[in-house]
Amino acid sequence: RLREGATRLAADMLEALDQERLGGMVKGAIAQRLRAMNLAPLIGQALEAAMRDGRHAPVMDGIIHWADRTLEANDHLVRQMVHERSGKILRWTGLDENVANAIIDGLRRLLADMAADPGHSLRQKAEEGMARLADDLQHDPAMQARVARIRDEIVDNPAMQRWIDGLWEQARSGLLRAVRDPGKAMAGRLGEALRQLGGTLQEDARLRLLVNRFVRRAAVGATAAYGDSIVTLVSETVRGWDAGTVTSRLENAVGRDLQYIRINGTLVGGLVGLAIHTVDTLL
Repeated sequence: RLREGATRLAADMLEALDQERLGGMVKGAIAQRLRAMNLAPLIGQALEAAMRDGRHAPVMDGIIHWADRTLEANDHLVRQMVHERSGKILRWTGLDENVANAIIDGLRRLLADMAADPGHSLRQKAEEGMARLADDLQHDPAMQARVARIRDEIVDNPAMQRWIDGLWEQARSGLLRAVRDPGKAMAGRLGEALRQLGGTLQEDARLRLLVNRFVRRAAVGATAAYGDSIVTLVSETVRGWDAGTVTSRLENAVGRDLQYIRINGTLVGGLVGLAIHTVDTLL
């Protein structure tokens, strides 16, 4: 009963906290972590590893096929551009249409050759460009600064802010459901995944050590960065409760056990007082 009461009290505390301030702290922490990520070297290393193992080839094939489909779907734009840039004589004789057809056919043959021949010269040029990009992402400060600016623009984008807001609301709702009904929270795919993780941790000592180290570092880092803010938020929330609110929340959480504690405390205190009075009288 005490455990159930404690979970209810924790849920009440979570609901009673200033959601705007708490949500602002959490969302600010998420945005700060995203901005602190140095993405350029990671992207460069991933691209370099993909090219080294040949995993970039399907991506290159996909780009070539996409370009061919796009050209086919928009050939009228090419014809329009050629028509607008052709002289009056070409338009009058209809040769502009022949020029447009030649351009479109030539481009499609070029794309077909690139798709069929992995050693095509243009394909090799594209791969050389990808290799330079991977190197610049890892070692060029100017390229890394460009990636950082793009990262910050994405984080500051209203769509990303709405996504972070939704992420916080989902996490808060899930935490409340888990606290109020732990049994239900452990059901379904989440519960099965957690049980599998628990079984793996029991069997794999090395994984346990890695998880313990990660949790300790994360806890220390979070405490150092946000401990004061969390303590202030909780303290101000509880300080705003009057005696009736505190008593009501404790009684709702602990229930009849709190009444037993009160009765037992009164009885024990009375008996101790009576014993002291008796001894004092006899002496």
